[in-house]
Amino acid sequence: MNEIKKFEPLWGSWYATERIGEGSFGRVYKIERTEFGNTYTAALKHIRVPQSRSEVKSIMADGMSYESAETYFQGVVEDIVSEFVLMSKLKGNSHVVSYEDHKVVKDEEGIGWDIFIRMELLTSLLDYIHDNNISKRDVIKLGIDMCKALELCQKFNIVHQCHLVNITR
Repeated sequence: MNEIKKFEPLWGSWYATERIGEGSFGRVYKIERTEFGNTYTAALKHIRVPQSRSEVKSIMADGMSYESAETYFQGVVEDIVSEFVLMSKLKGNSHVVSYEDHKVVKDEEGIGWDIFIRMELLTSLLDYIHDNNISKRDVIKLGIDMCKALELCQKFNIVHQCHLVNITR
């Protein structure tokens, strides 16, 4: 979790308490903030573009200039940021995880950006199944909810983001 601590407090008051997931594109943390004796929780996805300094070295070794590499990776960041606009359109739908906020931080020491997305904190399907007895009715409801989420994603032409399905409601 050290890689996230240098950015705290995020949005002025949020602190990472644990890493709850990791994928090929980023890491997800549970974050908390306390105000007037109340503790609020959320999920934070952290994406690093490029993921490592070796990515920059690799494309430059293939003949790309420093400026071209920076432009290339900035384009990747801009594509991710454009997805925030789509995520905000889905906000308020109970079948899709709720996007709350985002922040993009440019690396001052070279080519790189840290992207933070604050989202609703949910229970993963595996954890939910482990902690609950799942009935046939639950499976059918889950299937219907997933279809509703897929339908909504298709409406906005973002079917590739359907990993955002909220299965715990």
